[in-house]
Amino acid sequence: MSRLLPLIVCLMVALAGCPATQPDSSDSSGAHSLAGTTVRLAVVDDPQLAVALGVLQGEWQAQTGSDFELVSLSEDQLLDAEMLEPDAVICPSYCLGVLAEKGAIQPAPGKLQPEKLGREDNNSWSGVFELLRLREATFGGSLYGVPFGSPVLFCYYRADLLEQLGRRPPETWSEYHELAELLAEQKPEHAREDFYPALEPLGSGWGALVLLARAGAYAKHPNNYSTLFDIQTMEPRIASPPFVRALEELVATAKLAGTKPHCATPTEVRAAFWRGECGMALTWPTAAAPGIPKDVPGEMEVGFAELPGSKAVFHPDFHKWETRREGDETHVPLLGSAGRIGVVSASSQQAEAAFQLLGWLAGEQFSSQTCPQSAATTMFRTSHLSFPLKWTESPVSPAAAADFGRVAEAAFSRQQYLMAPRIPGRSEYLATLDEAVRDAVGGHKSPAEALQVAVEKWIAITEKLGLENQKHAYLHSLGLK
Repeated sequence: MSRLLPLIVCLMVALAGCPATQPDSSDSSGAHSLAGTTVRLAVVDDPQLAVALGVLQGEWQAQTGSDFELVSLSEDQLLDAEMLEPDAVICPSYCLGVLAEKGAIQPAPGKLQPEKLGREDNNSWSGVFELLRLREATFGGSLYGVPFGSPVLFCYYRADLLEQLGRRPPETWSEYHELAELLAEQKPEHAREDFYPALEPLGSGWGALVLLARAGAYAKHPNNYSTLFDIQTMEPRIASPPFVRALEELVATAKLAGTKPHCATPTEVRAAFWRGECGMALTWPTAAAPGIPKDVPGEMEVGFAELPGSKAVFHPDFHKWETRREGDETHVPLLGSAGRIGVVSASSQQAEAAFQLLGWLAGEQFSSQTCPQSAATTMFRTSHLSFPLKWTESPVSPAAAADFGRVAEAAFSRQQYLMAPRIPGRSEYLATLDEAVRDAVGGHKSPAEALQVAVEKWIAITEKLGLENQKHAYLHSLGLK
């Protein structure tokens, strides 16, 4: 019998959310097969999550007779290392692709691979939201990661203000901008002097991601795998009509904020929303949110919506805009912008124990206690929907938190999605796109000109890293073998 069988059984149980119990001492499989082992677990750039996980060390030892040792790593240390010394790593979800491409991590056991997931005889992953277990946790068609929660951008809105205006939350980017214009023209009663219609995180590292999140609904045609690059030539597509349109609309909305300094990060946007400074905001809820004021305006009522979508989509092969068919999804969430995922080192001599530990930590029993302590995660299991307040900041009411749960479940169940770059050179590609966003928002270049410059720089980055290498990595990032 395969020596991985105990791992497969236990990881499936943990990810299914079944409470771990101590098996009979005569049972040679299961958790007791780990007795006497110690797993080195690194947590990357997330001290809050590390502290929360550390609380479970005694419970893990009691259930398995083994230990885990926590160490800290920076993202640079993780990506620069040729070989990972820890047995397992919990890292930003977008790191998975680079680690898998250079062979630094190993895939999960065969019975957990995507072609088996969802079958009646292997439904242990059914509690994890679909986009995370089938897309973000995979690379090159193989499962590599154990999800610990990966936020996407959501639209916060002032439900009280929309009610006064007789408007509903925006479903499309056109509606979003129209609503922002309305909020700018008809400044709400009792609004702060420094009230702005909409705020978006446009600082370093985030301007590019906001652009991609806006462009997803325009650029992700259901008949095409590739969105950011041509999969045959690696020619960048970021200056094509859907990206130009998205940047034009981003600039138009940013101008409505006038002289307001643009919030750099989702954390800053979230805090500004709760200070009553805007009517809409692009960020995500978190119980670990820093900078939230103790006293929020009494009239404030928050609502949550998926990021706006589009009924129009660009077909890259025919170079024309099309209208989505009736019933087609109009929302396209952007994956790979933040989040945490667990992976196992390719050099680990204790892969069984490492995978089992990750599955246990991410399982239903403990994940709702530990993962909300990190601002880089969000709910990722259907069981989390029963306790939505654990995943939202303190001013969010129980009713609004329940609404967020429904919105999150819908977003993470979409068939269409756009994956942010998770190939070698990710930071360079995004930095170039950040620059294009800054140039367009600042009026230094038109959106089309700014993106064309970005295309030229993307080509140079690809050539520097090796065209064929980058092509293979991009294919793998799309789930192709």
